[in-house]
Amino acid sequence: MFTLLLRKMRNTKWMVFCLLIGFIMASAMMSTIPIYMNASLQRMLVKDMDAFQEEFMIYPGSYNTSKSFRSGMATDSQLQAMKDYVKTVDEQFAALDLPDVGSKKVMLDTYLYCKSFSIADGESAARLTVGGMSDITEHSAAASGRMMQKGQRDDGVFECMATERSLKTNGLALDTVYEIANVMGGDASIKIEIVGLLDVADENDPYWAEGIDEAYTATVFTDYDTMLDEMLPTGAVNLSKASYNYFIDYTRLDIAQLGGINNSYNKQKETFKKSGIGFTMPAKDILSDYAKRSEQLTLLLWLLQIPVILMIIFYLFMVSKLNIEQEKNEIAVFKSRGASNRQVLGIYAMESMVLGIITAAAGPFAGLGLCRILGASNGFLEFVNRRAMPVRLTAEAFIYAAAAVLVFFVTTLVPIIPASKTTIVEHKQSKAKKKKHALWEKVGLDIILAGGSFAWLYYYNRTQAKLLELGVTDTTATVNPLMFVTSTAFILGLGLFLIRVYPLFIRIISRIGQRFWSPAQYVSLTNIGRSTTGRERFLMLFLVLTVSLGVFFANTARALNRNAEETVYYANGADIVLTEEWYSSKTEAAQKSAAPTNGAPQQAAEEPEEEDTATVVTYTEPVFERFEKLAGVSHTAKVFRRDGVTLKSSKMTVVKRSAKSDSKKREDYLDQNMNAKSANTDKNVQLMTIQPADFAEVINFEPRLLPTHINNYLEALAEYTPGVILSSSFRDYGLELGDTVECEWGANDPFDVTVLAFADYWPSLDPYAEAGDGSYMDFAVMNFDYVNVQTNMEPYQVWIDLEDDASVQDFYNSVEAAHIEVTGMTSAKQELIAKKNDPMLQGMNGALTLGFITIMIMCIIGFLIYWILSIKSRTLQFGILRAMGMKYREIIAMIVYEQILVSGVAILAAIFIGGITSELFVPLFQSVLDVSSRVPEFVVIPQRSDYLKLYAVIAAMLLVGFLVLGRLIGRINISKALKLGED
Repeated sequence: MFTLLLRKMRNTKWMVFCLLIGFIMASAMMSTIPIYMNASLQRMLVKDMDAFQEEFMIYPGSYNTSKSFRSGMATDSQLQAMKDYVKTVDEQFAALDLPDVGSKKVMLDTYLYCKSFSIADGESAARLTVGGMSDITEHSAAASGRMMQKGQRDDGVFECMATERSLKTNGLALDTVYEIANVMGGDASIKIEIVGLLDVADENDPYWAEGIDEAYTATVFTDYDTMLDEMLPTGAVNLSKASYNYFIDYTRLDIAQLGGINNSYNKQKETFKKSGIGFTMPAKDILSDYAKRSEQLTLLLWLLQIPVILMIIFYLFMVSKLNIEQEKNEIAVFKSRGASNRQVLGIYAMESMVLGIITAAAGPFAGLGLCRILGASNGFLEFVNRRAMPVRLTAEAFIYAAAAVLVFFVTTLVPIIPASKTTIVEHKQSKAKKKKHALWEKVGLDIILAGGSFAWLYYYNRTQAKLLELGVTDTTATVNPLMFVTSTAFILGLGLFLIRVYPLFIRIISRIGQRFWSPAQYVSLTNIGRSTTGRERFLMLFLVLTVSLGVFFANTARALNRNAEETVYYANGADIVLTEEWYSSKTEAAQKSAAPTNGAPQQAAEEPEEEDTATVVTYTEPVFERFEKLAGVSHTAKVFRRDGVTLKSSKMTVVKRSAKSDSKKREDYLDQNMNAKSANTDKNVQLMTIQPADFAEVINFEPRLLPTHINNYLEALAEYTPGVILSSSFRDYGLELGDTVECEWGANDPFDVTVLAFADYWPSLDPYAEAGDGSYMDFAVMNFDYVNVQTNMEPYQVWIDLEDDASVQDFYNSVEAAHIEVTGMTSAKQELIAKKNDPMLQGMNGALTLGFITIMIMCIIGFLIYWILSIKSRTLQFGILRAMGMKYREIIAMIVYEQILVSGVAILAAIFIGGITSELFVPLFQSVLDVSSRVPEFVVIPQRSDYLKLYAVIAAMLLVGFLVLGRLIGRINISKALKLGED
C-alpha cells in the first residue's frame, strides 16, 4: 500500500504540493499565535518598564530587601545575623527563578564619629556613616583621586571613597587619614583614608538604581568584604543597617513566569516580615496591571485569528475536495478490484499523515520567520526598520502546530469518506444523473448565516449602547468572540446567496441573447448556467471568502490606525502646542517679597497663595515673532484657552448634565420639565479665542466632523468679531442663532457676544470633558482680538504648523537656542509615534497583516488549482471543439469569458461584500479597545492605497492564471483528446 501511495503522490505531485503548502500555512498560522503573542506581550512589558523608569527614575526590575540590626550585639552575633539575612534573600530570590543582571549587598554603620576632629565642651560629636558595598569598584569610577584598594594596608589604614557631597557634609578631605570610633563608647577605633571621589561608571547601570547622592548623602564607602571580614572584628565598627538587592533583567522575562511572580510576592513578603526584613518590588503594580493588559491583548490576537483559521479550513477542504473529484474514477477502479472502504480511506489518510508529519516539523519554523517579519510592522502592510521583536520557539508553538495538523487532517479526510463508498457503477451512473440541490440550498443556510449574523449584530450593538448609558466606558470585559465568527459567517452567507442565484441569472442572460452570442460566448454561458452544483460555484464562494476577508482586514487595520491618528491630532489641534512663561505683576511682587527688607520676616512668602479673582494681574506679552523664526515652522497662531468661564442668557435653561450617569442618557438631562433644577447660567464652559485667518493655517482637523468646512465657521467669526461659536449643547438649552450671550471670568468685566453657529466638535476641545463636579463641560469659540479688547491680556498658547519634512528635534533645539522659557509643549508627531509604538496597536497591525498575507496566498493558490484542474478535466471538450473547427484563439476567448463571468464577478461581489461587512462589523473593535476616548468617533473610511494593494494581488493572480491556462491549452493534443473520449 505504501508503494501505491508513493506512486499516487508522484502522479498528483502538484496537488500534493498545494496541500502541503496549505498544511504548512495552517500550521505556521497556528504557531504564530503563541510566538507572536508572547513576543508582543514581552515587548509590551519592556515598554511599560522603560516608561516606569523614565517617570520615577527607579529601576523597575529591582528586588529590594533591607534589615535593621539592634545595637549592643556581639561581633559574632552580627556576623551570623548578616549571614542568615543574605541566605534568606538568596533562597527567596532563587525560588522565583528569574533572570538577573546582578545584585548588590550594602551594610552600614551610622553610629560612628571622627576622633580626629576636636569637640567643643557641651557639644556632641558629628555623626559619620561608613558603608560596605559589594562589587563597588567594578561599578564605580574615580572622579578625582584614585580607586580604593581592598583590605587593610600595611600601615593599618583602610582605604575609602566618598562622593563630593558626602565630603562636604562630613567636612572631610581627600588623601587625609582619619581615626573613627563608635559613638556608643568603647576604646576600639580604626583609621580610614579617603583616596578618591566616588562617581558612577555607567549611568544606565541598575547597580545605582537608587542613586548615589540621594541615597548616600553622608556615607563613606569601602568594599563589602573588607568591612565584613576586617572592620567588624575590630569592634570599632558595628552593623546598624543592611540592604540586599537583586536586579531582575526584565528584558529576558519569560511571560509564563509573570504569574509566578504575582503569586509569590505576598508569600515572600510574609516570609520576610517574619524574619524582620523589609521587602519591596517597584514593578509590582506594573506586573499586576500587566496581567490584565496581557489578557486583553491575548484575547484580541486570538480573535483576529478566527477568520483566518476558518478560511484555512475552507481552503484545505476545497483543495481536498477538488483532488477527490479528480480521482473519483481511480477510487471507483480500486473498489471494483476488491479494495475495501477502509483501504481506500487508508491510502488518503496515509497521504495526509505524511504531509502532517512534515508540517508539524516545518510549521513552527515558518511561523517564527513570519513573526520576525511582522515585528517590524508600523501599520497595515507597512514595515519600518525597528528593533526586532524578541521572538523565539517554545514547546507551546509545536503543540499548536500539532493541534493544527490534527484538525486539518480531519478536514482533508471529510470529502474522502463519501467517495470511498462509491462503486464504479455508481460513479458512472452519477455522471448521467441530474444533479440534486445541495443540502445547504435545501435548508437555506445562506439566509440563516447572513440573517443570523445581522440579528446578532443588532442585539450586540443594543447591549453596548445600554452599557454606555449606564456609564460603563471600559467595555473590553464584554468582548464576545462571536463578533469575529459572525463577520465571517455574514460573508459566507452572502457568498452562498450569490452562488444560489447566479446560475439562474446567467441562464436568463444566455436565453435573452442566444441569437447574438458567438460560439465561445455561448459555450461559456452554457457551462456556467448549467453549473448548479459544479466547481465554478465552489470557486466563486472561495474567491468571495478570501477577497472579502482581505477587504475586511484592510478596512479593520485602516480604521484602527486612522482612529489612533485622529485621536492624537484632534486632542492636540496642531503639530506643536507651546506655552511660554510670561512676566507679570505677580512675578514682580514675588521677586520683591523674596528680598528681605531690614531683617523683617517674610510671612507673605510663607503663606499659601490663594487665587483672588478680584485682583487684576498685568501680564507683559513676549515677542510673538520669535516663534515664526524657529526651525521648520510654517505657520503660527495665537490661541487663548480658559476653563470655568461663565456664559449667561435669559433664553437659556441649563440643567446639570452628569458625565457619570446611573441609568439615563446624556440627552435625558437636557429634557426640560417643571421639577428639574435649572438656571440661565452655565459656569462650566471651555473658552477658546482665536485669530481666524492664522488658526485656519495651523489646525489639524477632519472635515467630516462638521456639517460644513471649518473655514466657513472661521470666516463668519472673522467677519463678525463679536460673534461666538458654541457647542451644540447650547442649542438644547434653548439658544438660537443671533441670540446674545453674556460672558465673564475672573476680574474681567462682563461682555456680550452673538451666537453665530453651533458645532459638535472643535480642534482640541473635548465635548465629553468633565468638570470638577462630574458634569460635562460645554465650549465656546470667540475672536481673539475682540476678546482681548474686552478683557485683560493673559498668557495664550502658540499653535505651530511645521513643514512636512521638518524635524521635531531640530525644532526643540531651536526653541532652546532662542531662550524661550517653555512651561508646556506637546508635539502631535511625537505622540503619534508613541501611539503607533503601543503594543496593543502593533499587535493588531501585525496580526491583521499576517492574516491578509495568508488569505491572499491562499487565494492565489486556490485560484490556480481550480483552473488547472478545470482545464485538465475538460481536455476532451477542448479537443472536440477544436476538431469541430473552433480556433485556438476562440478557445482562449472562451476561457477569458469564463474567467470574467466566474472570477471577475466573484471578485467584484467580494469587494462589495467586504465593504458592507466592514461597515457593519469593524466598529465593534471600539469595544475591543476602549470607548472611553470617543473623540472623534470611531468610523470606517476605506483608503485607496489599501484597495490598490488588493487590486495588485488580484491582477497578479489573474495574469499568472491566464499564462498558465494558455500554456496548458496550447499543449492539448487533439488526437489524444478524442482517443480519451473513446476510452
